[in-house]
Formats: sequence, structure tokens, C-alpha cells
Amino acid sequence: MSAQTDEVAKQPARISATLFLERQVPIDYNVLIERVGSVLGISATIEDDPRPDAPIVLPADGDLVIGMQMGFPYPVSLQNPAQFAYWWPNALGDLTRHKAHLIVSCPWSKHSRLDAHMRHLTLVRELVEQLPVVGVLWGSSLVQTDLFKGEFANALKGEFPFSLWILIQFSRQPNGNILISTLGMRDFERMEIETESSLPLDQTVDLIRKFGSYIVTSGAVVRDGDTFGLSETQKIRVRHTRSFRPDVNDPVYWIELTEQPTVRKPKGYFSNLFGSTSKQ
Repeated sequence: MSAQTDEVAKQPARISATLFLERQVPIDYNVLIERVGSVLGISATIEDDPRPDAPIVLPADGDLVIGMQMGFPYPVSLQNPAQFAYWWPNALGDLTRHKAHLIVSCPWSKHSRLDAHMRHLTLVRELVEQLPVVGVLWGSSLVQTDLFKGEFANALKGEFPFSLWILIQFSRQPNGNILISTLGMRDFERMEIETESSLPLDQTVDLIRKFGSYIVTSGAVVRDGDTFGLSETQKIRVRHTRSFRPDVNDPVYWIELTEQPTVRKPKGYFSNLFGSTSKQ
């Protein structure tokens, strides 16, 4: 591999968000730069373009923000992210109002993945302020506009906006246990989280959210066999194990919330490479 190819391989992935719009509206770049230009490292003078479908090419902190408004509804099914957006029960119905969409991305390569996400969050919040946004899809997580604004306000207070960035998928096992897996932790260079839980869904989700928020914001290294808890007496063991999802070959954090999990994990070549040191 050449030095140039190796350098490209080390570049962080672009952070992307999709905004679902009731209609196309031109972006006021002068207002955007006035409000968030100093935070995002935008020093250039950008001329406004009256065309709502004009591409976004915005120099920011040594990178380029790239985006485009498209005058038609989002062409990919939102059924999967909508079914796990328990905070937005009418998501699919509400999203029928959107007639256009905007995809905007930037790598923010000078920053840690958490700081990069915060910068992109600031940019998207400004776009939400200017445009008629019904909802936002960030990775696999789908949120309505009001929740997006609320989570952004909480992020400014130091809270990790878990619902904006990381999707928690869940299903019921035949014995009543809840099977959980996350999508989005790898965007922060952390392992995804999985568990099979005999606890109620709300308690299980709360544990996953707090554990995930902790390992992203603290940078803590959670080793195979370590424990964590939400109180001094609670000790929940964490294992490094093979995912139960056959399409995931990276190791995951497995949170032990039941003594006898029923989920079966794939076996084979990748299991030997990425398998847990535990007996699961």
C-alpha cells in the first residue's frame, strides 16, 4: 500500500444527516455564518444562491461541508428506523408531509469522533432552524424536529444526545426476554452493544443508553469481564463477544442481564477470529 493510499485509508468517514423537508427553501448562508460560522471554522464569504437545489459546498475547519436539496421524497424505506423510534409513534404518517430532502455531510477530520459529531450537530441544528424540517435521519436513528431541538439543547448542557446518533433495536424472545442491539456506536470508534434482558424494556434501554453514553464521552476502556452499574451496589458484567447478527463480524459489548440467554450466535471462521473469551 502506498503512503498516499494509506493516508486516505486513515481519513475518518464523513458524518452525514438527512433532513426531510416539507418543501425546498434556499439556505441563507449569511445567517448561517453569523450564527455558527465561528464555532464551525467557516471563515470564507459565501454568496447566497436563490436556487433551493443549489449544491452546498462550504469550507469549514479545513474540510468541506457537502450537501444537496432534492425536490422529491426520500427514496429509501424508513420502515426499519421508524419501528424503533418509540419517541415518534406516528413517524411514518408524519413523514408523508415531506416532499423534498437534504443530505449534508462532512468528515470534520481534525477532531475526535465525538467533537466531530457535535460540530455536525451544530450545523444541522442551524439548517433545522432555517428549513421546514419534518424530521432528521442520522445514521439509523430517526427523530422528529421537536425532539431534535430538545436533544441539541441538552447536548449544550453536556448530555450525550443518544437518541439522535445511536439506534437501539429490540425484539422479544419466545421466553419473554428482550433482545437488544445498537447501531451507531462504531461511528464513535466504539464497539456496538448487545444484550438479552429479563428486565422490563424501559429499564433495559436506560441501561444501554447510560452505558453507551459513558463509554463514548469518557473514553473509558471496558475490558472483557469488567462490571458496571447505575449504583454502588449494582454490578453488571460486560463481555467482549461475537454478535448474534450474522452480518456483523466485529466484536461487540455483551451486557449480561440474564443468567441463561437463549439467543444463538453464529459459528464459523469469523467466530474464531472475534469470539468472546467467555463461554457464551
